[in-house]
Amino acid sequence: MKKVLKRKVLVMSILVVAILSIAIFIVKQPNEKKEESNKKELLPKIKSEIEHLFLEPEAINKIGTTRWSVDEAEKRINIFVWELTPENEKFNGMKIDGWTINIIEDLELKKEVDEINTEFEKLKEKPEMQIGTWDITIDPKTGSKIINVWVHDLTPENQKLHNTTINGWIVYVYKSLIPPKEVALNDPRIKEKIGSKKYEVTEVTKQSEGKLLVDVYIYI
Repeated sequence: MKKVLKRKVLVMSILVVAILSIAIFIVKQPNEKKEESNKKELLPKIKSEIEHLFLEPEAINKIGTTRWSVDEAEKRINIFVWELTPENEKFNGMKIDGWTINIIEDLELKKEVDEINTEFEKLKEKPEMQIGTWDITIDPKTGSKIINVWVHDLTPENQKLHNTTINGWIVYVYKSLIPPKEVALNDPRIKEKIGSKKYEVTEVTKQSEGKLLVDVYIYI
């Protein structure tokens, strides 16, 4: 990934589907309760630095952060990334107030994503599912894991998937073949600001007042 020294960030929130009520259930592993406790016990200064370096949208885009954990016994902070790159490996071994940063390729997440893709490729072959495409997103700051499924038409079969969990991933199903990033990029205001500049796009799905929204971050 190219190293960008200075970027502007354009942010657009897009309503992708109206839902009267959404219940999000994140399935935690048994040891995650202790993990979350360890994170909360980090000194505010350290936690703030971790968020700035690895968990803000632009940092996630540049470094590829997928999740993070705290090893209290070793006084180590593990930063998991999608793949090891010069951009993120330079932080390996970095010290923050006596805590050591450890950069790790997230092989566990890659395995999960492969399994999800395999499962949805099978579902896509079933006509009654009407699946067009899907995207998989994880928020390393909150730990939320989401699968957005885009269908040609809503059917009783694909609606059974909506608001369910698959191995800890929450599944949303909605009718649309236009991904939010395409909606954003085709907006005349965004087109004018981008012009002929090079850009990169990331999406973050969130819930707000019973509606599913996608924040589209455009880095130029």
